[in-house]
Amino acid sequence: MRCVRGGVLGCIVGVFVASVAAAPHNWAAALQRAKTERKFVLAYFADPDCFTCQRYRAETLDNPQLAALLRRFVVVSLPMPQSAGQLRKLVPGWQEVLPVVVFTDAKGTPQDYIVGHLNATTFAAALRAFLRGQRSDAVERRLQRRPHDLATLYEAAVWFLERGDGARGLPLAEKVLAKDPDNRKGYHAPMLVHRGLFYTMHRARIAHRALDDFRAVVTRFPQAPVADEARFYLAVTHLALGQDAEARRWLVAVLRVSKSPTLRAQAQKLLRFLDAEPPADLRRGDGP
Repeated sequence: MRCVRGGVLGCIVGVFVASVAAAPHNWAAALQRAKTERKFVLAYFADPDCFTCQRYRAETLDNPQLAALLRRFVVVSLPMPQSAGQLRKLVPGWQEVLPVVVFTDAKGTPQDYIVGHLNATTFAAALRAFLRGQRSDAVERRLQRRPHDLATLYEAAVWFLERGDGARGLPLAEKVLAKDPDNRKGYHAPMLVHRGLFYTMHRARIAHRALDDFRAVVTRFPQAPVADEARFYLAVTHLALGQDAEARRWLVAVLRVSKSPTLRAQAQKLLRFLDAEPPADLRRGDGP
């Protein structure tokens, strides 16, 4: 089993601002180039006026550290809502959540897609998985063969949640939680963390639900391997929601009990941020 590490910090503190070669904005030209170069197409649908989308784009599509990986695709950037018709053709079940990354072959046939904001680590892992031939349809076939196997359910839930597919991922997560209610098999706690990260990274309007999942890990399973991460993500989510006092409390808890040098360093960085920046209401422009 594995759990996403790091990256959520990118929604609070700095992201990369350097840019790789500009992606084309023409769908037909991207397909023609994909045929010529024998590559897959990576179509990025986002609102250019969405500040959060642009911050995450800087960490993913425009991240120079991922340039070599991205060169294995023909990347096309398609603005929303102008390209909504094209997106609906590729992802018929699309429900207004942005951004969306769609992988297609050179004929424009969809191969897989990811919904919502991704940090650099998760984005790079998704690209590598795609290039290795790991696709959502293969995950579904494994589920059909072993629909009641806990490990298979867990891996499928993580796969879909990391890609922002709540329609498939959330019901699977519920099955995992029900099959291992006391975390005796080691699946319940990390499943809560993954579901919390889904709410935080892919569903900003209901990010508060992540607090319940992270808090459940910390209070019910404080000795679980993922408890340290849950404390940190709890602090980050409070900070993202403008709840500075709670964020500070959990960051101090991370410093006090975490054995991870990385988490301790990130917690210290966020505490310095809280010390240096104005209160949340003034950061949002709500103050007097």
